[in-house]
Amino acid sequence: MQTIGQWLEENMKRGKLSASGVAAKTGLNRFTITNIIQGTTPTPESIGKLAAGFADGPNEIQALTDHLLVLAGYRTERPEGDASEEMARLRDKVSGFSDAQLIIMTEFADFLIEIKSGPRKERNPPGESES
Repeated sequence: MQTIGQWLEENMKRGKLSASGVAAKTGLNRFTITNIIQGTTPTPESIGKLAAGFADGPNEIQALTDHLLVLAGYRTERPEGDASEEMARLRDKVSGFSDAQLIIMTEFADFLIEIKSGPRKERNPPGESES
């Protein structure tokens, strides 16, 4: 299993960030960041700052915090579902969509499901009930 230090190091490489860059992004000091990479378990507060610095929206921050708490050994992993970072990122992105945009997203999701598992059941347009 990956450690929180390994996660941080990978994300620093991916973002081409130095310890100073992570410090600016998270509000943590360079000493704390170096210690995390070297294997020191960060406090839950520091984990929250890491998540806030590396995630884009509130749902993604929550999911990333959850993931980092697992990596740091504070808790066990949850079953897949709403807590996944991918689901959280999607919820953040669609939170400001209009009803029309959400309908388009739903139909696109139906299309992806159809591709994966075969033809979908036809549904009535919004506002019409099934007979």
